[in-house]
Order: sequence, then structure tokens, then C-alpha cells
Amino acid sequence: MFRCGWYSLRSSHGVVGGSGASWAYYFPQFAARVCPFSSKDGGDEPPPITESGSGTTSTTTGSKKFVRNATILVQQGCDIQELPVVVRKIAEDEFVSFVSNKIITAPPATSSSSTGEITIPSDLQAALESDKEIIKSIDGCHSTKGVLSLLAEREADESGAGGFGPAVAIRALEKILKVESLLELKELEETEPFERIVNCIVFHADSKAILDMLDELRSYLELPKTIDMMGNELVYRCSENALSIEECCDAIEVLTQCRRPEMVEKFWSGIADQEKSITERNVHFVFSSLPYLKVSRRAVLTVLERRIPQLWWQMSPSVTIEVLQALVACKLSPYRVIHALARWLNTNIHAVAEDELGAILEAFTNLAYSDAQIERAIERYVKAKGVKISSQNLIVTILRHCEEFRLRNAHILNGCCEFFIANFNQLEPSYLKALFCPFGYLDFVPTNATKFFDTLNMFLDLHFAKIRPTDTIDIMFAYVCLERFPLNFVNRIFNPYFLDVLHAKTRPERLDAVRGKLKVFDTGLTLECADYDGPLLPRDHSAKAVFHDGRIKRIINYITTELEELAGGPECMTKYSVLQHLPVNSLYLVDVIFHPSGLGNIFSLNTMKERNINVAILVQLPEYFDSTGKYLIGPQVMRIRHLRRLGLKVVTLRFDVLYKLKIHPQELRDRVIKSPAEIEVLRYVARVSSDAHKAVMKAMAPGMHEYQAEAEFLRHSYAVGGCRHVSYTCICGAGTNSAILHYGHAGSPNDCAIRDGDMCLFDMGANYGGYAADITCSFPANGKFTDDQKLIYNAVLAARDAVCGAAREGVSWVDMHLLANRVMLEELRKGQLLQGDVDEMMEAGLNAIFQPHGLGHFLGLDVHDVGGYLPGCPERSSKAGVNRLRTARTLKAGMYLTIEPGCYFIEPLLNKAYADPTMSKFLVKENLDRFRNFGGVRIEDDVLITKTGIENFTLVPRTVDEIEAWMAK
Repeated sequence: MFRCGWYSLRSSHGVVGGSGASWAYYFPQFAARVCPFSSKDGGDEPPPITESGSGTTSTTTGSKKFVRNATILVQQGCDIQELPVVVRKIAEDEFVSFVSNKIITAPPATSSSSTGEITIPSDLQAALESDKEIIKSIDGCHSTKGVLSLLAEREADESGAGGFGPAVAIRALEKILKVESLLELKELEETEPFERIVNCIVFHADSKAILDMLDELRSYLELPKTIDMMGNELVYRCSENALSIEECCDAIEVLTQCRRPEMVEKFWSGIADQEKSITERNVHFVFSSLPYLKVSRRAVLTVLERRIPQLWWQMSPSVTIEVLQALVACKLSPYRVIHALARWLNTNIHAVAEDELGAILEAFTNLAYSDAQIERAIERYVKAKGVKISSQNLIVTILRHCEEFRLRNAHILNGCCEFFIANFNQLEPSYLKALFCPFGYLDFVPTNATKFFDTLNMFLDLHFAKIRPTDTIDIMFAYVCLERFPLNFVNRIFNPYFLDVLHAKTRPERLDAVRGKLKVFDTGLTLECADYDGPLLPRDHSAKAVFHDGRIKRIINYITTELEELAGGPECMTKYSVLQHLPVNSLYLVDVIFHPSGLGNIFSLNTMKERNINVAILVQLPEYFDSTGKYLIGPQVMRIRHLRRLGLKVVTLRFDVLYKLKIHPQELRDRVIKSPAEIEVLRYVARVSSDAHKAVMKAMAPGMHEYQAEAEFLRHSYAVGGCRHVSYTCICGAGTNSAILHYGHAGSPNDCAIRDGDMCLFDMGANYGGYAADITCSFPANGKFTDDQKLIYNAVLAARDAVCGAAREGVSWVDMHLLANRVMLEELRKGQLLQGDVDEMMEAGLNAIFQPHGLGHFLGLDVHDVGGYLPGCPERSSKAGVNRLRTARTLKAGMYLTIEPGCYFIEPLLNKAYADPTMSKFLVKENLDRFRNFGGVRIEDDVLITKTGIENFTLVPRTVDEIEAWMAK
């Protein structure tokens, strides 16, 4: 067995072979150095070699015989292969395997001792002149009989060099093939004169001549014996390393065309033995031979994988293209090879012509390979050339590569956009789909979007009839993905003639997909475009099979228990459904829907009235994101938009994260620990919400309505921060409304006028990418605090500051809640609203009178995020005040919560306290009565728990002086 490389097995009786050139014929003294083996597996002897100038012949007897179809086991690392090999029998039960690494050189030529110049003996010169004469005579023959007669005369010639050389034999065979019919050639092959001609070529011609002869014999497969003899001769020469790398590759190609696959597989050893002879000038020949190999392809590829890292930097563009095209033909993408070629492209991109770059990128695309080096190379090329690129085929190839590998590279796509704008009048209409659809698929709006879409609309309008109907539908689908609405083409598309042509010219297997895109186009315009008079297509009423990826189904089934807990029970969750307002299409298949219990049937969901009540959960596969994993592709972005348009909250789960969490199921349940990526999103949405609150504070003035404050927050969040949605209904309470904890609902929709002197409590948070912010600011409408407002505000602020200073990993959230209550009651006692011992007040439950809610809650994908009371966590307390906490857990680093202490003067609760002797003794009635119409104050921050404290993501004015200074600007 061979291990870790190619080894040679040789006997002491091994023959040292020569080049097989015509020197052996003309110099019998070298005959012993020429491989005198038979081209027949039976071990036939070569024909007699006649000595020059004599009538006798000395026959060199071939004592070597060969074994047909021998194989060896070759191991390289962990890879073991069984490969064909040439084995020669040299004695009874003694064999030698020719897998050699020794290069056998041609016999030395005679040279002058003084000058070193090669001298041709006079007898050889005479023989060559004689060969020229007979070749000229053969060219003048018009029949096989004439050719054979000339050869017979040459063999019987006693005056000169008897017999004929390989050059004469080759010309004679070429003439015979030209003048004889196939049937006559088949009969002629069995005759002795024909066999002598073939034997002369086999035993005395050089390898190049045999290869050329075999190339000609491709059209004469009816001569199997002749082809076999020449093919076997090449195999044996390969086993002795008498063939160069190029000749081995040529032999593989020509013998494949001659239908000799068994012979072809034996040339691997010649390539492997000459690994170091593979250079940047011939490496493409070896790669081009790979498609012809089956059994030994992997062995040759292993050699190339070792060699290509040493050669790639010297390769020319044409060689690189041939290497890639050979890999495409084999459907192989060995990492070391294609990685080296990608590196070559990035290194030599400045020296690559447009057609060469197109061929290289097309090959990489067909090999399903792309990496950062290829992306960088394309980016550099587009930056350097830009609109100077002349080939629209190259732009199409670049965009196809970007679409195939989801390369959402702004430099590349903007460059292609500028090319389209500059050269649209020279473009073929058939290329429009390839030029535009990648933008929709990648959800990329170019920087020069206005000019781009104007040009696109104009081009499409001019050439609408020249574009295939299926391409038109794909273009319309891309429009909707980018949230663009081509209303000027609606009448043309929903025209009966266009639809008839579409169905007639679409292949049956593609028809359902095209119809699906047309329905999505209709649905998208209906949901998102106010000027669209749709839907124009009927709803799907018949049952249809919808494809659903098995990976999503398996992961949903795996986490069903956790999902049911989040939903509130199995009756509150439905899996794998399509809403009644949407077409039956796999794009609109919702993986899980959370809904109120007792729904009965998913089709009874009234999403238009029940907005932001139902939650759609979508599992996003890796291929739904771009190559960086940051951005969703266009169809998925559109899917989320449409579901939100229907009034659903949308939560996305990454499949790769869920799959990894299968190994750690506890982490799957503990969503309260935020990942670094989630923290960055939460930091961003908190900053946007903070800035929006500050904008509201600046705009505030007595006489405004509460909904105007809400409108300003929504405007700033969307226009400045890019947050299209809020995390919950905005709470904008002024005056006594500020004491209503969840004010702003449909029954009290922020519709009251704000009066001078009112205390405003605005609880609002933006939403970005599904992640929520929840921030509350309290301030006077006129920008100046009264003494009473300062008293209550500072009491709440002191409670908030105390918690922010004490919260860290390992601290109980219950303790934080009690700390906030205790500090606030102490401040109210100092303000002479309360009297007595604070601990006794806490024991009596007075803290729940002034703060009838918990200190805060988890925040993340939902404003009141999950994870508060899970199995194995502390249970909810029954104690007054504490029983309203949304969690009783011990804090951990990575948790994200709100800290929102508050103080409210709620009439029913105050009356309850006055009526309870255990609490009324702490109340200073004459001072409290002036606060009965005060309302309330709440200060709410979004904070990240760390091992040593917190990180506060909320950035708004908090102290009295800061608020007054900000509102005075």
C-alpha cells in the first residue's frame, strides 16, 4: 500500500526505457535502451529491427509482459483510493508496478568533441533523404495497393537502408485512411503489411507522433486493434515517465475521444510522478484533463491542490479561466484551489480585461463559490471603471453573482446603478430583468434612487412589448419588494391580452411560480399603495399545497412547549397558517401566530379591527439574510411589511440561533439575557426614543392637545430615527390623566387639551427591528415646576436614583422594588405629606397606594418581554405592592429592564387609604388634599444590568434644573 505520496516499486531487472524516438531504428546500438515492450497485453514481441547496410536482422526479444486491469491502494492522510496501475510481469510470481518518479532521458546524440555541435552520421543522413523520397512517392499514390507496393519495395531494397522509418509509416497510414472506405479498412487491419506499418509507428515513433495519429484515428473507431496498440504504447511510456505533462494530458483527451476509458485512468501516475513539473504554463492542461477522468480524478485533483498554492500568483488570466472552466465541467470546487483563484482575482483585478472578468465571475458563480476576496475584487473594479465599463454582459454577470451570493455591497450596486443610468439607451431590453431584479432581491435602494427609477420607468415604458412577459412579472415583483409602486404599468399587466400571452409563453412547470408573483404584486399594491384600485385578482378559494421548509417545521416543533408558554397556552397559538387577506403563497405562510384564546379558526382573525393584538412569529433561515447576516433579503422584508399592514405584530427568530440553542435548552427559555447584537439594537432604539422625547418637550406649550405630543414623537421617531412603529400605544396624559397608568387607549385616545400648569406624563417608546424602547418623561406643560410639582418629582427621582445605584448582578429585583418604595415614602414624609415610621408604612402597604405597579419589567422583542415567572424562578409574591411585580428574579448580567418608579394621586386609592385605619394614621390629610387633582409622576429608564452595576440607555433631561433649561431653549 502507498502512503502519503507516490512511491515506486522496481526490480533490479527493471528496464531503463528511452524516449521511443526514431534514433532506435537508425542506431541499433541503442535498441536495448528503448523500451522493447509489446503493445499487446499478451506480451507480444516487437518486430525485427534490421541493421543498416546488412541483409540480416537482429531481433530484440521483449521479455516483459503486462497484467491487465491491475489496481493499487493509495492512501493520503485519511483518504484511501483504489487506482489503476501498469504492472509488468518480469518473472514467475514476480511483478513490478510502474508508478515511477524517475525521468528517463532520451539517448545521447553524437557530438563533435571540439565544438560540441551535434553531427548526423552519413548513413542516417542518407536514410533521411531516402525517407523524403518515399514519402513524396506515397503522396502521389491513389490507392492502398500502390502504398503497400512502395513499402514492399523499400523493405526489399538491398542497396540502401532496408525497411522504413516511423515517418514513412505515419505518412503511409494517413494515405491509407484517406483512400480506403471504413469497410475495407476493417479488413485491411488484419493483414500483415498493415500490422507492420502500425508496429513501426508504435515501437519507433515519438510520443507526439503517436498522439497526432490517434487524434486522426478518432474518426476511425472501426480500427480497434490499431487504436489499442497505440493507446497501450502511450500508457506504458507514461508508466516509465517518458511522457511530459502536456503529453499525458493530450493522451487522456484523445483516448477519451477514442472511447478507451480504461486506458485513460492509468495516466494519473504519470501526472503524479511529475508533480514538480506542473508549472503555471501547463497547469491548465492538467485541469482540463479532469473531466475525462472518473476513477483517478480525485488522485489528480489532490496533486493539483498541493501544487496550485505555489503557482497561482504566476498564472495568466487565460490560464485561470481554463482552470475554472475545467472545474465547472467537473462540478468540483476544491477549497484550496478556488480560494487560491479568488486570491488571484483580487491580486490581479487591475490587469483583467472585461471579457476575462466576466468569464471568471461566471465560473465562480457556477461553482457556487464567493468570498470576501472576490467581493473586494469586484468592488475595486467597479470603483475604478464605473460608467466606463463598456460590456453590459459584465454588469449582468456582476449583478447575477451579487444576487446568487446575496452580496449587498453598496459600492458595487451603486456602481451598477450608475452604469444603467449612463448607458440605458444602449442596453438590450432582454437584459432589464438581470439588471434590476437583484436590487429588489437584495432590498437595496441605490443612492441615486430618483434618477435610477425614473430611468427604469422610461426604459420599461419604451420597451415593454420587447420584454418577455415572465421577465415583466419578475420586474414588477422587484418593484414591490423595494416599496415602489409602478401604477403606470398596471393596466398593461392586467390586460387580458398580456395575461393570455403570459400563460401561453410560460413553461408549465413555471406557471404556478409566475402566477404567485403576480398575486403578490397585486396584494402588495393593495396593502401599501393608497392610489391603487385593487385588488384586481380574485382570492384563492381552492385548497392548494404550499411549500414549507422542513427545517422551519422541525425547529418550530422542537420549541413548541416554550412557544405555548409564551402565548399563554396551546389554545392561544396556531402554527403554519396563511391569513385570509393574503394569497395562498409560501411567502405569506406564517410559522406561528399568537392570538387570544377561543379563536376557533385562524380565518376568523379580524386583523383590520384587532390591530397590534395578534403576533406573527417568523423563523428566518440563513439564506433569508445577505452575506453579512445583517440585512434581510427583499421578499422577506416585504413579507414583514405586509403582515404589519394587516395589523399583526411581527417577531423574527433566527434559525441558526435557535438551532444552536437546541444544545443549551435552558438558554432557549431564558430570553432575558441579551446578545451583543441585540444590545446594539436596543441601544439604538433607546437613543431614538430619547431624542423624540426631547423633541416633544421642546414643542410642548399650554393649549396643545395630547395627541399632538404623540404625533411629534411619531414624526421624530420615523423621520429622524427610521423607526416606523412604536412599541405600544403612546401614553400622553396631562393633568389628572397622568394618574391613569395606561392612558391613551381607544377609550381615552390622548384627546384632551393641555392646560397651563398641568403636569405631563408621557410614556412612549419607538420600535426598531422588532426591539422595543419604553421611556417615560414627566414635566410641567409650561416648562416651570411649582413647589408641589418639585416635591413629587424629586421624590420619584430619588427613588429612581437609589435603584440605579444599587442594581447589579446578584441583586433581587424584589429588593429593588422595596428600596424604591421606601425612598419615595421617605421623601414624601420629608415633604410633610406623610408622618410616622417608613418601615411601618411599608408593612401597612401604603407604598401600593402611591405606586400601584411594579418597579419595572423585562424589555426586548416585546415591551413587556417574557421570562418573568418561569419554572425554576421565584414565584409571584402575594404581598401588597410586590404582587404587582412582573418578575421576582435575581438580576443577571445581560438582562435588560425598565426602572420606572412613580407616585400617583388616584382618588379611589386615596379614599381606600383614608378608610383604612392601618394606613390613614400615616396620612397628613390637610396637605394631601391639595394634591387630589395633581395626577402623577413617573420616571422610566431602560437599563442594561452588568456585573458591577447598570448601563442606562435613556438619554433625556432628568433633574428639575435640566428639564427647565431644556424646555426654555
